[in-house]
Amino acid sequence: MELIANTRRRFLRLAGAVGFGSLAGCVGGGGGGEVTPTEMAEEEEEDHEEELPEGVSAEEFEHGPVPEPYRTAPSQAGERRELDRLARKEDVAFQEAEAAVESGAAEPGQDCGNCAEYIPDRNGDGFGACAKVEGYVDPADWCVLWESMEEHESEER
Repeated sequence: MELIANTRRRFLRLAGAVGFGSLAGCVGGGGGGEVTPTEMAEEEEEDHEEELPEGVSAEEFEHGPVPEPYRTAPSQAGERRELDRLARKEDVAFQEAEAAVESGAAEPGQDCGNCAEYIPDRNGDGFGACAKVEGYVDPADWCVLWESMEEHESEER
């Protein structure tokens, strides 16, 4: 049985879709043929399912291992990955940056793509990795470990 990772991102999408569906039911016309909140959530999940790189399972995408070029590559700030010390995505509030901004967890402009810990795409699949977090990382994601390049540089001094 293939384990389908339950990410915070998927949860937020589902919760948003259910909330929207509930609101629509409250203000809707009450006629037949309405879409239920569950059906809306399923459609939302299908519409926003993240495209996985070819040959990568959902489990590998969430928890790794990532391709070899990422295992040894430095982050944008020169940090090396310590494979035995990587954080799990669910432990660092990993989510889409847009959702993090909407919830107040992140500031506008903060995303993995401009984080000191991010390892940019090296194989053309659109995903990178992180020096501190396991699995594949989209540059449009965010987590609580986000660190600006300026913060990283000032810590080194």
